[in-house]
Order: sequence, then structure tokens, then C-alpha cells
Amino acid sequence: MKLKRIVAFGAAVGVALAGAGMASAANADPITDGYSIVGSDTLQDAVSALANGTTISGASVKVSGNGKSLASWDAFTLGVAGGVGSIQTKAFGPVFDRPNGSGAGRNALIASIGGVSGSAFTYNSVNVKDQVDFARSSSIGGTAGTLLTYVPFGQDAIGYAFKLGNATGGANAAAATNAINDLTKDQLTSIYSATSGSSASAVLSGTGFTLKPLGLQSSSGTWTTFLGKIGLSTTTLGAAVDTRNNSIPENDGRVLTPGDNEIQIIPLSVANYIGQSNGAARINTFSGVSVGAIGGVAAFTGTAPSLVPSTSYYNSADWGRTVYIVVPTAKITSDNAAYDAGVAALVNSSSTSSLTYWGASGSPTTTKAVKAKFGFGAPTGTVVTRNN
Repeated sequence: MKLKRIVAFGAAVGVALAGAGMASAANADPITDGYSIVGSDTLQDAVSALANGTTISGASVKVSGNGKSLASWDAFTLGVAGGVGSIQTKAFGPVFDRPNGSGAGRNALIASIGGVSGSAFTYNSVNVKDQVDFARSSSIGGTAGTLLTYVPFGQDAIGYAFKLGNATGGANAAAATNAINDLTKDQLTSIYSATSGSSASAVLSGTGFTLKPLGLQSSSGTWTTFLGKIGLSTTTLGAAVDTRNNSIPENDGRVLTPGDNEIQIIPLSVANYIGQSNGAARINTFSGVSVGAIGGVAAFTGTAPSLVPSTSYYNSADWGRTVYIVVPTAKITSDNAAYDAGVAALVNSSSTSSLTYWGASGSPTTTKAVKAKFGFGAPTGTVVTRNN
């Protein structure tokens, strides 16, 4: 990692090889005296496993920053589709709205350190000074600057999931599945720019099925990345897309509830789907849900619980994306008064026990081995700085 005046991250990050406290209660949020991380749903299961401690790689792995614990908050209330609510990240700290997605996580982090101007600590009307230390992000903010540093966590890919309702009255489920199972980029653009249900359903012509495209909540990095990859934005989105008043969480297969002779389709993180389907994640919401190929290229190979990412798909310019751990630049800059050795250690990409390691070692004791179980690959992106 080469950043002007930013420390080379030489501090070690602790890995617990044994001990209690390997997992937190399934539906309980943590409260920490250590570091806190919020934001993207895409990264949350892998980050939570590393923060809480996991043996999924065949060894016991748990990260810390110079011995200081890391606690991770889900983007949504675990096990509750669309559940958001409030959180308290630090002991004796304020209760504030749960940051549900990449953009919300970054905004909460920015508020925690005082905002771009250095004096605005408010996140959704609550003073959150020093309450958030990192953000998980599946997209990069767009404003130039150096307030935040985006350190690659791993490589992911954008795909789409679909689910069929019951076939009745002569509708052909096999033909509909065949039609929706392998779309091109142009077809996805057409579906998500359609102004009516009939135009969105053109790909299913003759099958007796209709198509309902679903969108995601606006803070989702997966949603903004998907739209960008198919050449659309929230302002050019077609009227046929159902966003359910901007309330649909990403990577939750339970939101697909097609009626008879209907197919619903939704963008998703392929890594998140793999992690859930392989049993690495704490909950699998994708039972009965399929993931389509795009342009004849499948996003993964194998069958659950042994799905493996397709490297060519993940690394393609069309569908691959790097996902990030976002940190205040000042906290990893060695000659800055705000420098924090523990924060720097947790994003030290040369350390086998940091959140961001993808080096040569294939040992199951590395965080790299854990992230691979959650469907992530070695990142193609590099360190980026932004103000948001």
C-alpha cells in the first residue's frame, strides 16, 4: 500500500487461536469498548465472523487492533427482512439510527469524526462523535478529497437473482426459467428501464409468465453499482421497477415473493449469495432462489455448500467490483495527531491477520482464508481516497 504520509501499517493485529466468545447471540447487537464498524450488508457476515471469531477456515481466527476488539453492526436487524431500527455502538454512547448500507455507513463514519468541515458530528439528528471507527462499503464515494481512505477488503461481483411463482393455466415454467436464467447486459438494461410491466416482460414472451424487476434501498452500494453497470441511475430507472418505497434490503432472498405466473428479479452481491448458500453466513435467505448467468458466463461454479466464485466473472470490468473497508485517513497517517495504531493495524494489508489481507499465504489461520469462505476473491482495486 503506497499512500503519501500514511503509515506502512507495521503494527500487528491479534488473532485468537482459542478461547471463549467465538460468536455473539444471533439476534443481539454488540456494544463495545473497542472499535466499531457499520455499513454495507454485502460485507457484514464476513466482517462479523472476523470480529466475533470463527473457525470456518479450519482454524480459529479473530481480529483485533493492537489487542483492542472490533465489533460489527449489521445493516439490517438479523433475521428480520427490512428491519433497521436503532443501535448503540459504544458503552454509555448515544442510540442512533442503524446505518443500513454503504452510503449510510460512510455518512455515519464521517459524522463520527466531525464531518468534512471538522465540526458536524450529527448523523440523523444525533451527535455520534467518536461512535463509529470504520465503515463497510461495496461502492466508492464520488466526492474528491482525502478525508476517508478506502482499503480493499476483497473482490465481489454483481449478479441477479430470480424466483418463479406457481405456473397455472398453461404457463410454461421450464421455458420461463430458460428465458430468465441467462440474460445479456442489454436485456438487463431494458428490463430496468422499462416503463411498463409488459415491456419489462418481453424477455418472457410466450411462456405465460410476467416479470417484475425489484430495486433496492437507496443507500445500497450494490444497487448503485448495479445501475451503473447497466448504464442507468435512479433518475433513469423505469417505472416498472418496484422499489417498495425505497425499503427493499439487499441480499435477502425473502423479498422475492412472486405471484402465480410471475417471476421476480433483483440485483445482488454474488459473494453474499455464495456465503449464505455455502452455510458460511449466519442465515440463508436464498432457499428456492436462483442466480442467473449473464452473457453466457456463470458467476460461480459447483453446488452448495461448495460454490466457488468464477474468477473471470469476478474480475470482469462488466460485473466485478472491489469492496472496501473505509477508515478516516487521519487515523492511519503516522504523523497526524489523530493517528491510531489499532485502526492502522486492522487495515494493514501486509498482515495475515488484518481485515484487508490478500497476500501469498494460504494458511487457514489467515483472514484471507475466512473471506474466501464467504465468497470473496483477491481484489483487483487499489486504495482510494475520497471525502465521502
